[in-house]
Amino acid sequence: MILEREILIHILRTTKENNNVKIEDVNKESRIPRDLTDEVLRKLHGEGILMLNGDAVTVDGEQRLKMAARAIELSADIERVSRFLNWEEFEKFLTLSFETNDFQVKKNFRFTWMKKRREIDILGLKKPVIISADCKHWHKGWSGAASVKSAKSQIERTKALAEASSSGSVRSKIGIERWEHAYFIPVILSLA
Repeated sequence: MILEREILIHILRTTKENNNVKIEDVNKESRIPRDLTDEVLRKLHGEGILMLNGDAVTVDGEQRLKMAARAIELSADIERVSRFLNWEEFEKFLTLSFETNDFQVKKNFRFTWMKKRREIDILGLKKPVIISADCKHWHKGWSGAASVKSAKSQIERTKALAEASSSGSVRSKIGIERWEHAYFIPVILSLA
């Protein structure tokens, strides 16, 4: 399990910019004997998590998401794994995470309330809960006042959405017209 996790993390790290890595490099960087590395790679290939092409491992975007999910299942630190995802992969990973937990997902949800247009990156819906998620890039300078301001803005957007959901059109757009009540939860998810 630990061997597989470390191999997955190494492949995620080295394929962030380039979709392939030499098996020899996976072996060296993960510090795992070659025969064990080969065994894990064959297993992952058989599961469709990566492709083996001669002396290289090749992955596409969907496979990288599968790798991230598997690494986390194998107890990898979520923050460590997310560092090796690009922005688009991060949003897809969050969507997959919500869906895996039986949430319906709406991305880039736009609505108007009190003559002001707003957007929420991801809405996760699971009766009676609505998670209103704002996705952020975490930067070293993004602490203190900047993070507080961002949190306040997300609370304000979520509050506006909750108020707007009293109107039939927004309720219908969200997909909760048959719900008796809903609990709106503001969340900020950051890519390290």
